[in-house]
Amino acid sequence: MRRYPIWNVIHDDPYDSLIDVLLAGRGLTRAELQVGPESLHPPEQMQDMTAAVARLECAVRAREKIVVYGDYDVDGVCSTTVLMDFLEHVGADCDCLLPDRHKDGYGLKPPGVEAAIAKGASVIVTVDNGISAYDALELAAARGVEVVVVDHHQQLAELPRALAIVNPNRRDCAYPFKNLAGVGVTFKLVQALSAAFLAGEERRRYLNELLDLVALGTVADLVPVLGENRLFIQRGLQILQRTNRLGLRALKRVASYRDQALDAASLGFRLGPRINVAGRLKTPDIALRLLRSANEGEAAQLADELNRLNSQRQVWQREGIREVEEQVGPEEDVADRIIVVLGEWNVGIVGLLASKLCEKYARPAVVCTQGGDHGLCVGSARSIPCYDISEGIHACEEHLQTHGGHPAAAGFSLAVDAFESFRLALIGHANAHISAAALQPVLDIDLMLKPADLTLDTVEQLAALEPFGNGHRRPVFALEDCRVVWARQIGTDGLHFKAELEVGGRRCAALWWNQRHLAEKVRPGDRLSAAFELEADAYSGNGAVQMVIKDLHLREPGA
Repeated sequence: MRRYPIWNVIHDDPYDSLIDVLLAGRGLTRAELQVGPESLHPPEQMQDMTAAVARLECAVRAREKIVVYGDYDVDGVCSTTVLMDFLEHVGADCDCLLPDRHKDGYGLKPPGVEAAIAKGASVIVTVDNGISAYDALELAAARGVEVVVVDHHQQLAELPRALAIVNPNRRDCAYPFKNLAGVGVTFKLVQALSAAFLAGEERRRYLNELLDLVALGTVADLVPVLGENRLFIQRGLQILQRTNRLGLRALKRVASYRDQALDAASLGFRLGPRINVAGRLKTPDIALRLLRSANEGEAAQLADELNRLNSQRQVWQREGIREVEEQVGPEEDVADRIIVVLGEWNVGIVGLLASKLCEKYARPAVVCTQGGDHGLCVGSARSIPCYDISEGIHACEEHLQTHGGHPAAAGFSLAVDAFESFRLALIGHANAHISAAALQPVLDIDLMLKPADLTLDTVEQLAALEPFGNGHRRPVFALEDCRVVWARQIGTDGLHFKAELEVGGRRCAALWWNQRHLAEKVRPGDRLSAAFELEADAYSGNGAVQMVIKDLHLREPGA
């Protein structure tokens, strides 16, 4: 039953202030979470920002054709929408292109340059990509087209040739905040460029209204929810609540949000996946058209299509998880410190399958599919904190056609006949760089909660620490010696486990998603330790709270 053999309880002593103890355990202060406009750094501190702004200002005023080249995920689609919105707002001659995940793969490539040239481009602006687009940028230079790269991915080698490369993660950039998403860097470009076209209250209001898109892309890209990102998300959620974008309003409708308050989880688990699914299963242009739509009927139709595709994605994902877990086998039989598998899955879901494997087997996971064009395999990787998967894949680049990504996630392509050599090379690299101890799943628990704090007041105190996410996760608590009052399966097909626990004279509902098998193991009267998040019990109401279980440790009889 126990998913995590190690519970790392950060604070297990008595406490007076739950919030102060929780933040101290994370090395954070209340002031660091209460960000304001003063936390924003001047965009001109970013390397090459001045050159990028000067070139684009000239292009706008001279009516040169600017083509924005984005990416197919939420961050890339939002980045493209933000820049196109601004360029159109100031009267630029502009157009945009997004790569097709299935045909083009990630990032700007020579065919993308040719497509931009066919649209008449004299300047190409990449957003959320470009830092590793060597061949494409060489072609652009040869064809007399200037390129401004706006990216946030890690620089793994020498910089490509471009007019400007705006990226806080390039090695020579002194910008103090390195964790912006692609849409965050794009927003910083617009912030700097807008000073040449807008002024005063008009400029402030316009930039503010872009933050719904910035928040959506930032949360979906899983960057830390601290520093500038925190401000973008907080303010963006406020804008999104009353957004005038017809596409976002339609998206909220199909995700069953209308006037309800939104939080970061709403973006990450409800809105983001419906944007992402366009590029996963079909074409990202559907999502781009939705976000840019000025027609209510069109927006509703596109949102409905994305909702349908998301349902299809969920079916394929469930089937894929079953198949890939059968291929890997039982957890105790996995000897290597990384999982690398090849199959025939839809290219759009391999990243999701890699995430599930990484979570289940507590080690980096790479899922490749032969579903790519031109006889190529396409792969997606997810990792654990101790291993930079982007560096690991880069170390095996001799076997690859393309690659790029972050320490926690990466993508690549390679010839089918190179897969086995790549697999062995990456396993060798991971086995050499990951210790056995690092593969022990550890659940970080913020503190041992007092039973008296199982209240709605605690939930409301925690809400003041929002947004939660990467770098500032939702708090996890633990309680020992809980007595099971009742336990059963709930939900469609009985997929989920629900129980009522009694501890310290208090009773509280406990819910563990997708763990229905526990209903056969947990009996009334059993005693257990529970690790959980705490939330308001929206189903029961009346001020009740419930534990959302992360792990359970059932006490052996007689213990």
